[in-house]
Amino acid sequence: MVGVIAGIDSTKILIFGHGITIPERFELSPGISLDPTVPRLDLSKAAAGSRRFSDYAAALQGDEIASFVLEIEDTAGGEELAAKGWNALWLFHLVSVACCSPCLSLYAVCDGSEPAYSAANRTPFVGPLSEIHLATLEQLGWAKKHFESFDSLTKVPEFSSAMKCFGNAHYLPDHDIRIMLLWAGIEGLLSVDAELSRRLALYAAILMDGTPEEKVAYFELVKRAYSIRSQAVHGAKAKPEKLETGYHFASRILIGLLKRCVELGRVPSPPEFDRLAVAATIR
Repeated sequence: MVGVIAGIDSTKILIFGHGITIPERFELSPGISLDPTVPRLDLSKAAAGSRRFSDYAAALQGDEIASFVLEIEDTAGGEELAAKGWNALWLFHLVSVACCSPCLSLYAVCDGSEPAYSAANRTPFVGPLSEIHLATLEQLGWAKKHFESFDSLTKVPEFSSAMKCFGNAHYLPDHDIRIMLLWAGIEGLLSVDAELSRRLALYAAILMDGTPEEKVAYFELVKRAYSIRSQAVHGAKAKPEKLETGYHFASRILIGLLKRCVELGRVPSPPEFDRLAVAATIR
């Protein structure tokens, strides 16, 4: 059970995260900052401040792998601070999009006379990612610049569902299952039926920025990556290294498309893709 708690006299919530490291403290929005300093867990305070054993377990596990902190401040405290902290959980996805790399929330703790600890991830036991991304100030600046655009897109079902697919895929133990979830996100974002691989690759190439030559290369890349997805979905045998490659391909494709939608401030519709696809003339 995920929850972000704030006491009546609380003014600050720390949400511990994993997946990236940051070069210095960085303000994403007024009252919301990323901090590279990760405070060590006080076991006695965590035990006393956890309402459920799952909250305490999340803090114990999170303390081992936390690589940065998202800090939320609000002098109003109480319910207003708790609501701000709850909404801030989406910002781990924003940072993930900015860095094109998985970024996970772990657990949260509020200050005040009675610090409260709570699990900030639906997965009971979060294992460490194989790679930790070193975020650049340019990437963090992108997140700050597109803060409002991302926030508005989280209310668009196609975008929010695809974003959840990306965020959840990295918890799964098997690469073939990860591939299925990532491609479900890609297909849902582009509103394309699952088996229409050519149209999916075409829509993806249209959406992505770049020269005509780069778009053609991207079109071919998506088609090749989709063939691995089809093997995974239909139970065809594939070598483990091929499935791992397919997982990384699908991950890069989905996060790249999500990032492009944030830059555009919208999710293009299938009719718009179709109009763009037929606009060119062969001479």
